[in-house]
Amino acid sequence: MNENLVEYAAGSLDAADRARVEAHLAGCADCRADLAGWAVLADAAGTAAVPPGPALVRDALLRGALAEPEPVTRRPVWFSLSLALAEARLVRVSVLVASALVMALGVVMASMPPAYDGWAGDVLALVAPVVAAAGVAGVYGPRRDPAYEVVAATPTSPRLILLTRIALVFAYDLVLAFAATGVVAAAGADPSGVWELIAAWLGPMALLSALSLVLVVWVGPDIALGVAIVLWSLRVLAGGALVDAGGMLDVVRAVWVTNPATGLAAAGLVAVAVFLAGRGEPLRRFRATHLS
Repeated sequence: MNENLVEYAAGSLDAADRARVEAHLAGCADCRADLAGWAVLADAAGTAAVPPGPALVRDALLRGALAEPEPVTRRPVWFSLSLALAEARLVRVSVLVASALVMALGVVMASMPPAYDGWAGDVLALVAPVVAAAGVAGVYGPRRDPAYEVVAATPTSPRLILLTRIALVFAYDLVLAFAATGVVAAAGADPSGVWELIAAWLGPMALLSALSLVLVVWVGPDIALGVAIVLWSLRVLAGGALVDAGGMLDVVRAVWVTNPATGLAAAGLVAVAVFLAGRGEPLRRFRATHLS
């Protein structure tokens, strides 16, 4: 009856339907109240208050589909800052606190009486990469991001969001690593100097974080964190009891350094992750709209 009330208020019903509506209105207070509202709208519009028909809807959709797209305009200068601030609020505090605590533990261990020359550098080379890789694994995906569905529905490119989020986390861990290096150097725990200490962890940190990023986008944070811990464990073994063992441990030792090849490999892995992040919904195990 409600659709007839609209046409009745607009005066577009034929005599038979109008009589039927008036008979119904005589015994229905709710419909009389609805009719009063439609009558006000009809008077305000000054035209027939009839909802658009299928043909009108079809024509509107067709014009929208055939219309030229709006010209692309440059984002304002403040967009990057606004995006960074928004993404910073989505990074879990627990991730930041855990990273700081683990790095502090590394500083304590590196500042202890050295067991051998280069002890402090080796400690930082083990702590800084795994802290960064774990941080990267903890900030992306439907199970880690409290606003994953909202972010996925925004017009901002998922690649840009991913890069912004990872840049924030990696920059935070980088600051922690530099601060740890400064404390260890100031304590005189390693006579080789600040730059040697930085070189000990910078390349491995970038490479392990980039690998973790690819795995986060491709298969999820749990597997990414597991792979990072496995590689870290192999590096521990390669510098400890199994130092003379070959095979996989030799490969781990070879890449756990800072050099141009390490930097290029890390950049390549980041490019792969960005590519995967733009391909719809790359996390195949879980749907972004249903976390149960």
